Amino acid sequence: MTIQKKMTAIALSLLVLGGTMVSTFAYTYVSGTKYQTVTHKDIPGWGGERYDTNYGSKKTMTSQIGTFKKTKGDALLGNFAELITSSRKIVSNLEGIPLNNMVLVSEHGCNKGTVYFTGVTSHGLEPSNTCDVTLKFSADNLY
Repeated sequence: MTIQKKMTAIALSLLVLGGTMVSTFAYTYVSGTKYQTVTHKDIPGWGGERYDTNYGSKKTMTSQIGTFKKTKGDALLGNFAELITSSRKIVSNLEGIPLNNMVLVSEHGCNKGTVYFTGVTSHGLEPSNTCDVTLKFSADNLY
């Protein structure tokens, strides 16, 4: 192989590797006019929290209201949810999320056009550390 072919092969390898790394850091989001669905696995007990920054909701309204709806959850004492940024900064109140009920949440400084994600906690007295929660949410008011 000539030097030029070796350099071309190395450059193509780096290009493929770079593309793979970029796609690893990407996230999926939907417009705030629709629900995004996310599952938080193995939420720790005693008020522990799990974050998800892979599935987001892009805020389309200027109101400071978001929406949660838990569709699956196996914690005996229930769960709580909040909106976060991709850097895990909390931007809403922590709200109880009863099964199959829509809950509106107050936001703090959320901006139209920004993508938001979720954090889910267990109840402070919940001893289980294997609870899962499937949550539909929107950074906008879907009520």
